[in-house]
Amino acid sequence: MHSQALARTLPWVAASCCIGWVADSTAYGEHRPVCSADGKSVVYMLQSERTDNDWELYLLDIASRKRTRLTDHPGWDGYAVWSPDARQIIFDRADGVDGPKHPWMLDLQSMQFRPLGDFEGWMSVSDWREDGTLLAFHETGGQRDLVLLGLDGKIERRLTATADESEHDAHFSPDGRRIAFASGAVDGGQTTLELLDLERDERTELKRSPGRIYGLSWTPEGDQLAFVDAPGGDEDDADIFLYRFEDRSVQRVTDDPAWDHMPEFCGNRHILMFTSYRSGEERIYRIDPEPRPLLITQ
Repeated sequence: MHSQALARTLPWVAASCCIGWVADSTAYGEHRPVCSADGKSVVYMLQSERTDNDWELYLLDIASRKRTRLTDHPGWDGYAVWSPDARQIIFDRADGVDGPKHPWMLDLQSMQFRPLGDFEGWMSVSDWREDGTLLAFHETGGQRDLVLLGLDGKIERRLTATADESEHDAHFSPDGRRIAFASGAVDGGQTTLELLDLERDERTELKRSPGRIYGLSWTPEGDQLAFVDAPGGDEDDADIFLYRFEDRSVQRVTDDPAWDHMPEFCGNRHILMFTSYRSGEERIYRIDPEPRPLLITQ
C-alpha cells in the first residue's frame, strides 16, 4: 500500500497497520476536519439528514473527546477556518440549496455570530494568516479567483485573474509567504496543483491531473503538501498523495477503492486526518503512529 520511500518521508505510514475511524453513528456524513494550530481541537461538518444543504459544524476536543455543536441553522454551514489563536472560526453559510455561500465569523468564547463583509457572488475564506490576513476565493459570473481579505471583510489584493479557470482549495504555507492551490477549467477537465510566491508574484505548476486535484494541507514544516487526486473526475476513485518540495516527488498515502479525501495535518506531521467513504458513509479517519482505532466523536 505504501512505498518504502514514503515510509522514510513520514515514519508513521509504515507503523500504521490500521486506520481508526472517527464516527458518530447518528450521522449520515462527516466531512472536512480542520485542526486548530495547537492540535487540540477539531472543527468538522456533520450531516444529520440525507440532504445536500443540511450540514452543521461541530467542535471536538481531542483529549477529552467532548463534542460541542456550534451551529444550528436550517441551511448549509461548513468549510471552517481557524483563527491563529484558536478563539474564532470563519465558515461558509448558505440559506438554501442553490443560494450563494457567504463567510460568517463565530467567536468560540462568546458564541456570537456575525457576517464577514457583503459580497456579490460567492466568497469563501480558506485560510487565516498570523497577521490577520484572510485568504479566500471569490466567484462571480462563473469566474473564481483568489483574493486576500482583511478582517473587516474588504478585499485587499486580487491574486489571480485567470480566464476560464477556477482557483480553489488555497492555503498559506506555514511561513505565510507562499500559497498552494488547485486550478482548473470551470467546465471540467484537467486540474493543476500550483504554488504562488506572494513576494515575487510568481506561479509555479507542481503537478497536473486529467481530473480533479483538491483538498490541500501543508506539513507544519512546509516541506510537503498533502493533496487529493481523482484522475477521472467525480466518477473516479480519489486518493491522498504527498508532494515533496525537496525533490519534487509525488507519493501515495492512501489506496482504497472508496474515496479518501480532505486530508488535514493535525498538530504535527505525524497525524493526518481525512474523510473517506470506505465504511459506506462519509466518515473521518486518522493515520497516526499508534496502530489502534480511535473513536473520538461519540
